[in-house]
Amino acid sequence: MGLDNTVFGSQAWKDIENLEYTIGPEALLDQIVLKDEWSNAEMLWVLKRMVYYYGKKDKPLQAIPVDRLFLNMVDILRCLYLFLDHVNPDLDTNMRKYLSVKLGDATWGLNSRTRSYLYKLLEKQQ
Repeated sequence: MGLDNTVFGSQAWKDIENLEYTIGPEALLDQIVLKDEWSNAEMLWVLKRMVYYYGKKDKPLQAIPVDRLFLNMVDILRCLYLFLDHVNPDLDTNMRKYLSVKLGDATWGLNSRTRSYLYKLLEKQQ
């Protein structure tokens, strides 16, 4: 499975990586966020930064108000929803399984079993 047919293997991705190395990731993020419309490479680069920072769980992000964090996640999910609906990609089995597992894990707190657990926690706190 090569990356030739993806954004990550494209010249646009190589260009954005070179710009990142030249001006730094924070400056590049600031530059992208100021734009009205982003390229696919820019969108994926921002998602890559989000994965890095949210995965890192650093102290500044732990101070994000919960409501703001939920808004961030909803915005990401809306983008993913629109993308999957519009493109309807033909995914190979491995990619489909990976995405299914990740989305399944992300339903923690939404399905009836974990939601019941959360309600019990709320009752104990009151």
